[in-house]
Amino acid sequence: MGYSTTGQVESQNATSTALVSNGPGVASDVLYLHPAKQEVAARYDRYIASPSYPIMPVGVLGLANLLVESGARVRGLNIPLEFLLDIQFDLRRWLRTHSRPAMIMVDMHWYEHSYGALDVARACKAIFPDTPIVLGGLTASRYAGSIVAQFSEVDYVIRGDAEEPLRLLYEAILSGRTYLDTLKSIPNLAYRDGHKVRQTAQSYVADATDLARLDFVSLDFLEHHQAYSAIQYIGAGLVSPSEAKLKGHWLGMGRGCIHNCSYCGGAKAAHRKLAGRNGPLLRSADQVVDDLKRLDNAGIHQVSLALDPCMMGEDFWRPLMDGLAERGPEIGLYNEFFQLPSQEFVEAFSSVADREHTEVALSPLSGSERVRRLNGKQFTDAELLEAVDWLAERELPLYVYFSINLPGETLQSFDQTIDLASEICRRYPPHLLRMINKCHTIDPASPMSENPKRYGIRVKYKSFMDYYRYCEATAWQARHVTRGEHRGFDNLRLRNVQVEQMARKWDAFAEAQDARCFPVPRGW
Repeated sequence: MGYSTTGQVESQNATSTALVSNGPGVASDVLYLHPAKQEVAARYDRYIASPSYPIMPVGVLGLANLLVESGARVRGLNIPLEFLLDIQFDLRRWLRTHSRPAMIMVDMHWYEHSYGALDVARACKAIFPDTPIVLGGLTASRYAGSIVAQFSEVDYVIRGDAEEPLRLLYEAILSGRTYLDTLKSIPNLAYRDGHKVRQTAQSYVADATDLARLDFVSLDFLEHHQAYSAIQYIGAGLVSPSEAKLKGHWLGMGRGCIHNCSYCGGAKAAHRKLAGRNGPLLRSADQVVDDLKRLDNAGIHQVSLALDPCMMGEDFWRPLMDGLAERGPEIGLYNEFFQLPSQEFVEAFSSVADREHTEVALSPLSGSERVRRLNGKQFTDAELLEAVDWLAERELPLYVYFSINLPGETLQSFDQTIDLASEICRRYPPHLLRMINKCHTIDPASPMSENPKRYGIRVKYKSFMDYYRYCEATAWQARHVTRGEHRGFDNLRLRNVQVEQMARKWDAFAEAQDARCFPVPRGW
């Protein structure tokens, strides 16, 4: 389904100007706000915070730029970024510098924003009580009805793909036609009808034409977008907007997945449930190369690929690599391999990427092949180590991810993880290697969440309020927490106290290795 703005821009601009002219301040038709995990009035100067998650969902760029194309004045704010720039940042004060917008968008893609996104919505409603607030993203999609029913500050939730529903909703808001007959005609929408929650048919699923129209590059709508580019560089911390030299960008390459890894709320089955998509929807290799050239011209050093090209097969990645070889640019790339790359891909990738700003990631999860297969990684230790050797030969920086508490793991199988990690450390140049071992928290709509018996777990986080309370309770680091706690599920073969034992064993292992390879915290 395409998106046409012919004949709409002038009338929309006239209407929106009238809507936002109430009171003094900066005029915007649409405000987009990216929440932190923490509350709006967070005191980062007083307490030790958990990660605030400042990276925005890549799809937001396409949606914001789509509204800009239609003539809307869109202003975006990344709240955790603002706190990095100014620890005394005050969202409410910032909002009061604006005249009333027509619409406010807040993302709730990852469950870690469940509490923060609602606190942002509350703050916005207090300043602009008559402005509709719209939520979207995978987590919002999973719990759309519950969110609308329980949080009066949220007016609408768009489920699944949002391009066409957002366009129709924005037009309805601009024209003042947000009565029920109009809302019923907007697909993928959840809203209130008095005390009842209504959800329209989830009939819109983006296609290749929709995706081709989207701009996943421009950040002009975002406040301090140069500083945001700095924190997107993998492995680089933000210094200040003026001093930061290295810039990165997460680039949308498509949607969906072919895999069903146990822990992933973006797995193939999750996308089918939440967006009605059966398999990945991909942008063309030419479009991706065009974007990489734009980013290179804008001074970006490293582009993180939001989908693994290897997953898409050689019919996709070969034209992509050939296009980069023929047309340039030579730019740094970050890519996480969902399974293992072929030797041919490693050779092609290393020949076109600027290795000074490049890193790749592997996720073996466990040293136990049984545990690894159960959780979705379909390769043996021997195959993994062969791929590690190919990457080492090409001198590609490598990030290796393990996980302590996934289904099937035991104290005994964890010894195999230590052995495998030791072997990788032995084979890989330490100045090119990083490694981490984390606890997983259960994703909404993940295979683990939907089919706990298969994975030998007991699910504890089932409702939206479970995630809301989890985020509120874990926003700030507690002094004494067993590392297996607050994860939303119980492994029937592994007690939380045993997870803590394994984490300490990993910490001891990491202490004995080259410190460059093990970022702190080592075992989460």
